[in-house]
Amino acid sequence: MARRLQIDWQEDEQTLYTLYKREKDHQNRTRLHALWLLRQGQAMYQVAGLVGVHYRTVQEWVAWYRRGGVAEVLRHRHGWHASVQRRLTSEQEAALKAKAAKGEIRTRGEAVAWAKVTYGVEYSYWGMRWVFDRLGMKKKVPRPRSAKASAEEQESWKKGG
Repeated sequence: MARRLQIDWQEDEQTLYTLYKREKDHQNRTRLHALWLLRQGQAMYQVAGLVGVHYRTVQEWVAWYRRGGVAEVLRHRHGWHASVQRRLTSEQEAALKAKAAKGEIRTRGEAVAWAKVTYGVEYSYWGMRWVFDRLGMKKKVPRPRSAKASAEEQESWKKGG
């Protein structure tokens, strides 16, 4: 038989419930919900099922709570968040966009190489993808057309003529 959960609670049940109900961030809200349910006396496996996470995740949240209370639980973040600093400054991003507009940088791979050579900033292909998306840039320019090509002949061919 499993041992009963022992936690030195710093907050009462009503305080945890109030924090849970007021929280806007979904990660923090789920964690506070779990703590509130645990404070009510529910078992960890039940809480995991109710909040929709793995049992081990609830164990991790309890360990964080024991280490530093609610503040420690809310301090941890999973995934990327906007607080991460950009590697290129606004001026450097503007220079990248200007070079792309001139046609000097046509692909994300070229942009990665350019950032490394020019500013010593390393990006992966996928990291540069987010820069391109943020700046509203496309990954390639249209395929160049031959100077000898006739627009009229191409249109007549498209129409089946």
